[in-house]
Amino acid sequence: MSFIEEVKKRARKQIKTIVLPEAEDIRILEATSQVLKEGYANIILIGNKEKIEEKAKENNFIIEGVQIVEPSKDTNFEKYVNLLYELRKNKGMTIEDAEKLVKDPVYYGMLMVKDEETKADGLVSGAAHSTSETLRPALQILKTAPRYKISFCLFCYGSTRL
Repeated sequence: MSFIEEVKKRARKQIKTIVLPEAEDIRILEATSQVLKEGYANIILIGNKEKIEEKAKENNFIIEGVQIVEPSKDTNFEKYVNLLYELRKNKGMTIEDAEKLVKDPVYYGMLMVKDEETKADGLVSGAAHSTSETLRPALQILKTAPRYKISFCLFCYGSTRL
């Protein structure tokens, strides 16, 4: 059994929910379709629902059963604005700054991981965002474990709940 097959086998034993903030990227939709087909994770896509569904349909990707979240339309938007503000106000963040950042899919996804009510276990990003665009929200929102400078791997961003 290959390394990847072994990882998938272990993942199927303890299904996690992964947030994908680059959901309008065709590669992410293809990966989502494959993950759902193989059944080793639950997926939350962040982006414009109509665009995501249209791209999936055009490319014959089956994404039924996936939760699609549009940050500015989501019921948790204000909650996440306030959460980000509280986390960063000592660093000079204003509520207006927080509102702008929470519209960003990576920030929104990291806040979903931070929020235990969401039941999001991790976030994968990097197909359309640079490393710094992914790491900055992770470090600002999830922080690092007290004794470590960096506490997550580069291909599996997420909370310590993973």
